[in-house]
Amino acid sequence: MLPHFAAVKAIAYCPWAPSLLATGAGSKDRMIRFWHSNSGTLLDAYNTKGQITSIIWSVSSKQLLVSFGFTDFSSPLLMSVYSYPKMDILINVPATCDLRVLSAVPSPDGKSVCVVANDETVRFYHIWGSKYSLTLSSQTDGVFGSTLLELAEGVGTRTDNLR
Repeated sequence: MLPHFAAVKAIAYCPWAPSLLATGAGSKDRMIRFWHSNSGTLLDAYNTKGQITSIIWSVSSKQLLVSFGFTDFSSPLLMSVYSYPKMDILINVPATCDLRVLSAVPSPDGKSVCVVANDETVRFYHIWGSKYSLTLSSQTDGVFGSTLLELAEGVGTRTDNLR
């Protein structure tokens, strides 16, 4: 396995693709790495603007929330929501330079996130509003970025039959 270049501070399995694992590391690394946990294959890596303290997958959409400790001083962030697998930024929650997230957890219904910060506060954010959740059968092509891994995970692709 390829290591992170700082302490791994966040780790989360994807609820709708159980062998998809995301890990996030500290200030010297600032990377989210995506792994196929059954094979140990590194699928992708994405550079963020800060020290990653938590990763929370949505249960209702193909998105993940990342909370940050120390970030870029010019535009500090508490957290960001990304689409998966493209990693487009959907939501940025700004912070002051001295505010950082120590840890975050999802609510039981998966719609909100509870954040604890270094200013001794507990904060709640309503992020996802859908009453529906993705199921394992909702996986689509492109989740793992590899035809072989998707075949092993049972993700179907449309192919024409040879005659």
